[in-house]
Amino acid sequence: MKAIPAFLLVLALPLAVHAQEICNNGIDDDGDGLIDLNDPDCPCSTILIGDSVASYIRNHSFEERACCPYGFVSMVSPPWLDCATGWHQATNATSDYFNECGYSPVGFNLPPPDGDGAVGFYAASADHYFEYVGTCLTYPLPAYPLLAGVTYTISLWISTAITNDTHSQTLAHGSYVAPFTDQLPLAIFGYANACVPFPIGTMDCIGYEPGWTELGRVNVQPAWDWTRVSITFTPTQNIHSILIGGACDTPPSLSGTTLTDASGQTYSAMPYFLVDDLMLTIAGDQSLQPVGASGTICGADAQAVSTPANGATNFQWYLNGVAIPGQTGQTLNISGQGLGGGTYTMASQVNGHCLMGSTYVPPAVSPVPYAALSPLSGCAPLTVQFADTTGLGTHTVQWTLGDGTTRIDSSLAHTYSTPGSYDVSLTVQNDAGCTGDTLLANAITVFPGVNGGITATPNPVNAESPAVLMNGSGSGNILSWWWDLGSAAPPTSTSQSVSATFPTTPGDYPVMLVVTSANGCADTVRSIITVIDPGVIEMPNVFSPNGDGQNDNFVPMGYKGAPGMLEVYNRWGQVIFSTRSLAQGWSGRGVPDGTYFYIVTPDEPGADKLTGHVTLVR
Repeated sequence: MKAIPAFLLVLALPLAVHAQEICNNGIDDDGDGLIDLNDPDCPCSTILIGDSVASYIRNHSFEERACCPYGFVSMVSPPWLDCATGWHQATNATSDYFNECGYSPVGFNLPPPDGDGAVGFYAASADHYFEYVGTCLTYPLPAYPLLAGVTYTISLWISTAITNDTHSQTLAHGSYVAPFTDQLPLAIFGYANACVPFPIGTMDCIGYEPGWTELGRVNVQPAWDWTRVSITFTPTQNIHSILIGGACDTPPSLSGTTLTDASGQTYSAMPYFLVDDLMLTIAGDQSLQPVGASGTICGADAQAVSTPANGATNFQWYLNGVAIPGQTGQTLNISGQGLGGGTYTMASQVNGHCLMGSTYVPPAVSPVPYAALSPLSGCAPLTVQFADTTGLGTHTVQWTLGDGTTRIDSSLAHTYSTPGSYDVSLTVQNDAGCTGDTLLANAITVFPGVNGGITATPNPVNAESPAVLMNGSGSGNILSWWWDLGSAAPPTSTSQSVSATFPTTPGDYPVMLVVTSANGCADTVRSIITVIDPGVIEMPNVFSPNGDGQNDNFVPMGYKGAPGMLEVYNRWGQVIFSTRSLAQGWSGRGVPDGTYFYIVTPDEPGADKLTGHVTLVR
């Protein structure tokens, strides 16, 4: 097995004696433009390990190879990880091999920190798609199983990029991982007492497969810069095969999303994790200084916590390699110090060596809200559909709709009743507690409604002369009138007023008018023109005023004639009721059941009176 590269074993000299650079004061003392840990005069290691200590994982930095990879793994490509000596595709989900001799995608943080080779994987729980880096520890010989009851540590370099499904990059450096604020639970899984043939027939989390057990994990904040992380664990069985990748409870947000830039162009975006230098040893054989973070910048509760190595002294915190004066405790209150996002490092002295550990804290990046509104204009009353399309782990905080209405729904419908222009604003918040808002000035334009109307004179109209003057009306700047007069002549018209002649056959004739304004607002109104034969009056011979809504009044049946007089007489010839409202008729109120005589006298000259008897039965 290959020992840890020598560059990780650089001895740190006392922090204040390197030429003119002082390594813990946050000042570029030697004027070379490099400050503190960023200056080669201030070497510090992420791991301290003896030259004779080797990783239980063969070819742990993927440097030994039989061939070079020339792309990502696809349906038609070779399984490129087979190029790395002793490595094979772990599962049916295709992790990828990268090497500077062949495939080194633009936008990845390559070359890797240890040599030329690295392996990459996705952890997309929402799609039930997990890629893993895996190996057998007991074949070929010599065997190095992990023994039950013994405590081990695996440490490794990890970096994150944002990719699409072809590993191509479209976002500028510095924008790779800021949108992904959830942490990856990076886990090591073990299989006891057997060297498992690869690939394993699954694309889902390996923890769902029989025999595979999660041995330990560490939460990793997606970051473009390489950082070293570690997992310390004690197996309860002898482990022969291991896999490294996302735990089964990986946040769904790491399954990817669509990013939209300021120009409106969209990108497929998934966090993609690269690992290198998998040092698996007895826990005490490597000294590390793990650093973790919790809280968020926007939530004002961000802090970093270091777990110093045994015997560590002279602690100092750094932000992006520059010392934070006075911060020498094991915990750094990031928000309390008014600090922002970046890579936080704790450096210390261990047996004369400088040892450091780092973690990444996402900056306070406000999400950019994207709102979908439809329609953007129309006539009152106008119903508009609103949708928050921001995505990417955000949720809707509030819509302000410009007419005094606020809503918190991610999608909604709202009706504007009053004409005018309305500003719309949307506020969203991401998982890191950062809010962003956008104002869409004059986003919605509501035009006045036209409120069409029809006036018909006369109506009813005499069948002997069924000519009716039709007049249209409407509010606002009316641009067009369109009549559908059905059986009348003319059958259609585009004038505001039209004289129409209806059939001489008595009956109801529907008419329709469509009124359109200069803003495109339209209103459709309908009316009925009644053609009557005024000499025809029919009266029922019985009615029942019992309040059941049926035949409660004595009224003409289908009466369409001119007004007239209704008189009702009792059996002694006395007038007990009279009205000129034939349509309202007689209610029978206050008289007993029985038979009554009536006379209907139409107002039209020459029309015959109608007489008869009606029976009142309750």
